[in-house]
Amino acid sequence: MAILFPAMLNDSLPKYFDPRKYAHNEMSFEGNVPLNQFEELCAILASDEGNAFIHLDFRVDEDRRYIATGSLKAQVQVVCQRCMGAVSHDLALDLSLGFVYDEDHAKNLPNSYDPVVMTDGEVILADMVEQEIILALPIVAYHEESGCNPTAVKYASSTDDAPDDEKPNPFSILAQLKAK
Repeated sequence: MAILFPAMLNDSLPKYFDPRKYAHNEMSFEGNVPLNQFEELCAILASDEGNAFIHLDFRVDEDRRYIATGSLKAQVQVVCQRCMGAVSHDLALDLSLGFVYDEDHAKNLPNSYDPVVMTDGEVILADMVEQEIILALPIVAYHEESGCNPTAVKYASSTDDAPDDEKPNPFSILAQLKAK
């Protein structure tokens, strides 16, 4: 039976949390984290507006690992690689996290868990959420062709890189002289 802390709803998410305490007490939390709090993520995105919604249920598994399962949802504005404008992308992730003390312990974690390294027994929530979002971003993002700037679509879909009008070869005069 999970305990959902009323103080942990919506805008009262902890800045730091101890996954061991949450797991032993089978606690949960959920709420929104503004995207503008994520420095690395904002450098990638076209806009820092919006929120990421996170829900986590903590427990200790049968092998005495501290784990959390839940979800992460966000709508982010990424850069369209066709027109360089902003394109909206919805993220909906299922999370299965295993909390470990160091990288060596992370190697022993089953593949079904994504490792999260605790620093002095705590995790910085914003850092954890930011890394999950960055990993979930598309490698290349595009608008639908009808959503892009028409000029950008013309150049992006062009298969011929040669110009339409042929310019005269500046060495053609030398070829004429050589022929004489």
